[in-house]
Amino acid sequence: MNKRNIKCEKVYISPYVQHMIQQKGSILARIHSIFSNGFNLTYKDRLLFVGKDLESLSAIGLAIDAADFKLIQAGLSVGDPVKISSSFSRPEEKLSLIFICYTRPQVTTMTIPSVHSVDLSIPYVPHEQLDKSDLLHLLEEAVIWEQSGFASSPLKPLYENFVNEPNCLSEEAVRALIGAGVGLTPAGDDFLQGQILFERITGSGTFLTDMTQRQLQHRSTTDVSRGYYQALFDGYANAQWIKLCQAIQSENKQQLTEAIKKIQAYGATSGNDTLIGVLTFLKQANGGSYGQKNRNRVGR
Repeated sequence: MNKRNIKCEKVYISPYVQHMIQQKGSILARIHSIFSNGFNLTYKDRLLFVGKDLESLSAIGLAIDAADFKLIQAGLSVGDPVKISSSFSRPEEKLSLIFICYTRPQVTTMTIPSVHSVDLSIPYVPHEQLDKSDLLHLLEEAVIWEQSGFASSPLKPLYENFVNEPNCLSEEAVRALIGAGVGLTPAGDDFLQGQILFERITGSGTFLTDMTQRQLQHRSTTDVSRGYYQALFDGYANAQWIKLCQAIQSENKQQLTEAIKKIQAYGATSGNDTLIGVLTFLKQANGGSYGQKNRNRVGR
């Protein structure tokens, strides 16, 4: 079998994944799914996303420079084994990785002398700062509903059941949204994750988080969605969401607008589905204290 060696200098990793790889030392994963901007790996009950460029860095993954990513991605097939081995130099605080893709007819070995860790922990943004930002207005002005999975008739009633009295934030409404929709990250999951993210960002307790965790024990969804749920529960989010938070904190409207647009471009409808969750959270927060079961109807 032919072999190919690639040395990558610009590789980024989330602390969430770095901790897992360092803890294991070496993992043998398999390619779960492949996209133009990255590919998913499964390792036991965990999911990792290998993306292209820093902007695509996922809470559950790594990101590789575009030129090197193109070389690695060529020839990949779903089901191919991928071995990731790590070594850590404590004096230099440097993490090195060897990434072997067992593809046919050529095995590709990617050597990464130094991996750059990027902090993707969910920051705290108080409600007062959110109120001062233009986020609510910008989301209302953006065309997100029409480009979301909720524009389809099967999902719209689930959304309405979630936000309308008397079922707002009921166990039944949350359970119905888990796994609802099509694709690797169904719209219902993306919506809930947008809500959970801002529940965490604003320090609004863990009401929806706890409810969703309970319902995930009884309701099935995709491996990819479960991976992102777990990252949120553990306190991590994708790079674009961190940038959105930074734009809010710096009160930079231009950066906030750009962050929204980049999130909207994620997946077929995934970014917009998540933003609908964020918009719903903001409207609910305006109508009352988030975390209470009864609140004013969204869209007030």
